[in-house]
Amino acid sequence: MNRHAWRDVGTRPLFFPALSLTLGALCAPATPRLAAAFLVCGVLLGALGLALARLPGAHLAVLGAFWSAGAGLACWEARVEVPARLVAGGPAVLEGEAERVERFDGATRVRIAVARAGHPDGALEPSRFRVSLSVRGAPLELLPGQRVRAEARLAPDAPPGNPGEKDFGAARRRQGVLFTGGTDAGRVLVLSPAPAWRRVLESARTRLAVAVHAVAPSRDAAALFLTLAAGQRAELDDAWEEAFSRAGLAHVLSVSGLHVAALALMTLALLRRALVRAGARWRKLDARQVAAPAAVPFVWAYVLFTGSQPPAVRSAVMATAVLLGLALWRRSDGLNGLAVAAGVLVAWAPSNVEDLSLRLSFLAVLGLVLLSPALRQALPLAPPDPREPHWPRRLWGQARESVAQTLAASAAATLAGLPVVAAAFGRVSLAGLVSNVVALPLCGLLTGLAAGGAALFVVAPVLATPVLWAGAWASELLLLLTRLFAAAPLASVEVPALGGLASALYAAGLLAWALGSGRWRLGGLLAPLAVVGAVLAPGLVPQPGLRVTFLSVGQGDAVVLSSRGHHALVDGGGVPHGMDTGARFVLPYLRHQGISALDVAVLSHPHPDHALGLASALTHVSTARLWLPAGDMDGPLSRQVRAAARDAQVEEVQVGHPALRLGEATLEVLGPPGPEERELLEGVNDRSVVLLVRHGDVTVLLAGDVEEDGEAALVEHLGPVTVMKAPHHGSRTSSTEALLARTRPRHVVFCVGRRNRYGFPHPEVEARYRALGSECWRTDLGGAITLESDGKDVRLVSFLSREPSPEEARVALGEEHPHRWGDDFRGSRSPAVDRRLEADARPR
Repeated sequence: MNRHAWRDVGTRPLFFPALSLTLGALCAPATPRLAAAFLVCGVLLGALGLALARLPGAHLAVLGAFWSAGAGLACWEARVEVPARLVAGGPAVLEGEAERVERFDGATRVRIAVARAGHPDGALEPSRFRVSLSVRGAPLELLPGQRVRAEARLAPDAPPGNPGEKDFGAARRRQGVLFTGGTDAGRVLVLSPAPAWRRVLESARTRLAVAVHAVAPSRDAAALFLTLAAGQRAELDDAWEEAFSRAGLAHVLSVSGLHVAALALMTLALLRRALVRAGARWRKLDARQVAAPAAVPFVWAYVLFTGSQPPAVRSAVMATAVLLGLALWRRSDGLNGLAVAAGVLVAWAPSNVEDLSLRLSFLAVLGLVLLSPALRQALPLAPPDPREPHWPRRLWGQARESVAQTLAASAAATLAGLPVVAAAFGRVSLAGLVSNVVALPLCGLLTGLAAGGAALFVVAPVLATPVLWAGAWASELLLLLTRLFAAAPLASVEVPALGGLASALYAAGLLAWALGSGRWRLGGLLAPLAVVGAVLAPGLVPQPGLRVTFLSVGQGDAVVLSSRGHHALVDGGGVPHGMDTGARFVLPYLRHQGISALDVAVLSHPHPDHALGLASALTHVSTARLWLPAGDMDGPLSRQVRAAARDAQVEEVQVGHPALRLGEATLEVLGPPGPEERELLEGVNDRSVVLLVRHGDVTVLLAGDVEEDGEAALVEHLGPVTVMKAPHHGSRTSSTEALLARTRPRHVVFCVGRRNRYGFPHPEVEARYRALGSECWRTDLGGAITLESDGKDVRLVSFLSREPSPEEARVALGEEHPHRWGDDFRGSRSPAVDRRLEADARPR
């Protein structure tokens, strides 16, 4: 394991061209009309570089040519053609090829490359774009490659609406995915049979799953083994995905570079041994030269059988380059192999640069190549002496060296991907530094059993049974190790996103320490300084006395209050049998703001669009107090929130409850009313917890979902307010004339979902506020709405600084009735579908 220097990187002929191609694809705007300009510029720069090849600096023109080529290819891939009537979404008829079919707990998600599309009332027009459909109802008998026709309701792919929310839109836009949509299984018509090879492959995977479950010691062990043997990750429970992430073993859950590399080495070793023992006829040939290219088809067959996941394709390209190099007696080189893989993947599909798992895969390999040798040299362990005459000492030295190199490799992969992991997940696993050392031999064995068992099952199912049994028990052992490491203290720690500048300084510091010499290695101090700076920076920025953020969580409420290091969370959104709003929106925002504990959490009333996301968030963030509405403590949703709050002090609140000091602000409880009046209120909405937040001269009214009767009980406790959250999302049954005449808010915030099925806020209600001179803010149009107060005045800003689209304006004015399928089709997705969408971006 020799440490690299700066000049070693410069002598790799493929590294910088591949880097330029990748950066060009990454930096290119998703503007198809610029594709030709970039490609022509690339050709001209390449010709100029070749013409001036003998002059200093000519290589810069060549690198510029690769950059322009990457940008041109990215723009070309992003080209789309959409019928005019579908630009704003709405009902549509689509015809095209199914590119990806995913099934999770009975739900189906299909990505279609659309060739023809149109409005249901018109003819289909030639088109070019992609759409991601959630299909409800009976599972679709559909495989990639089949041509389909679907009637669906489309919604334009929306940008993130909250600070800290993950943005997968950039990658989708580069791939030409313009819409998400929803439909029923009965509205999807399959027009062509699947390719024969796909039918055979799917049949083999289905039979393999049955065989594995028959011999596995547990369902979870079978699911883990099938994840590695057939890429069937959907069978693994999300709790195990969380455990593997905490234990630093998340890469095990995808067919990644580790698995493909292990398979390539094992296949090469087996083929060489078979050739050596085949007889005198084969001994005249060099076994390695014959075995190396013969191993290539086995590697690609495994990648294809497991679903062609991007990190596996990257590793397969590298393994192919290494194996073919061995056949030609060429020494393999990690940097050149990585460059070849990057060049192939970017040239084939430039949008791969946006794939988070692929980024982490490349960074991990780059860390292994450049950083791991330097880390090994830094460990205070002398390498083993190969001339040691005593075999016990020699074996001990070799074992110690293996552990040291594995520890260095694990640390290198973790450090190399730290900025990306911090930005995407907000935490990094410390347990992985040790868990990978312990689990690596088992992972290698499990990979061999998974790949070998799958291959043997296809050829001879009876002979494969012992291999599948051994693989399932090895999976059970790995699950045990994972559970132990995930439960360890400080298994994972939260880290803030570093930001662009800090990430650049961090990378420069790592490279200076890994590749530099002498005083240049002192540049490595930039890496820890960048991390410390990112951690301390938020505390150095002046904070307002009160910040209230109305999160955009679809059709529901979630409000975060912060004042001088004290925090409160009121509701958390929620979709019954749908998206986890706590994990999707609330927790990312809390991490983005550095909030790890709450002074108080409040459930305004036990309805799903307020309670489900709150329960999800409280399982990860502790709270000192939990306020629940008096009289509604024992319902199933209230019990779910109480269980999630664990050791919090649970308080049943009503009007007159003692006010709570939150930093410089005060939280006063104005509702629900006392027991006598509460008995007269029939609906749960009218028994909502109503809070008045005071900060100097500024008042903020959080009115829950109170309706007319609940508002009547409130009026006597109210006066003019600065900001009000519109009761019940702007329903006609709320925001009565009496309430508005008493409060006369300067600002009103409507917490509503895009294209929600109820038509909230109702136009007459919004007009009623505007007639008072209130400035209206909507989370469906502006995303999260943030209020900042200095105690004298307020400033409100929306996260999405943009004008509403014509279609959004029509919905806002009530000129078009939203479709009944609801808020961006999020409610139609099962929790498993959203879980898989998140899992696609985890480190591999």
